Amino acid sequence: MATPLNFLLHNPVFSPIRVAGWSVLNRVLMHYDMAIGPAEKDAHRAGAYELIHRIRQQTSMVILDTEAYNIYKSVVRTAKVAGDLAEVGVFRGGSARLICEVKGARALHLFDTFAGLPKAGEWDPKFQEGGFASSLSEVRAYLDSFPNVHFHPGFFPETAQGLEERTFSFVHLDVDLYESTLSGLAWFYPRMNRGAILISHDYSTAQGVRKAFEDFFSEKPECLLELSGSQVAFVKL
Repeated sequence: MATPLNFLLHNPVFSPIRVAGWSVLNRVLMHYDMAIGPAEKDAHRAGAYELIHRIRQQTSMVILDTEAYNIYKSVVRTAKVAGDLAEVGVFRGGSARLICEVKGARALHLFDTFAGLPKAGEWDPKFQEGGFASSLSEVRAYLDSFPNVHFHPGFFPETAQGLEERTFSFVHLDVDLYESTLSGLAWFYPRMNRGAILISHDYSTAQGVRKAFEDFFSEKPECLLELSGSQVAFVKL
């Protein structure tokens, strides 16, 4: 049964309010030195967190600082793996900007409807169609200074047509829903080179995302690695 709280939390009309609230929560927790973005003595890690905080000032990232760091570090570490990079679920370009900052010359393919989430299924009770809509033109402008960034607006995997022969070194999924997650895994898995990393958001908070991973990897050799926050990852064998 729908409640006023569920309506506020999941109706697409309130997406901007939720994003603003998330940004405020991050700032409060950082101010009190809590676990979202711990102060680091290591210079490289401290630099990464400074970059994350700078991007958060520029646009919205609905992920924890530690989750952003996991993305950052995975992009850095997969530099020695052949292949392109990809993100499905771009929203306002925050995590894409983080990837751009450290991707080097590798191509980055960005997939999003930019009109919000597609229709949710039976495994996705928390989400409603149209949530997390954003502006393609604004995200393009935000990432315009970075070379070799390719936008594929519309519904994935239809928007991946023509990329079937590409291979990948890093993939970030942030798609919230069962069918979207499952289709992302099915499309990218055979195109990931050995040593490539895929990270997905919402594994521990969205029933459909967890089920998609469990269904897809039931007979696969890779081990799923639950990361900080709500992320899950695997390394292609």
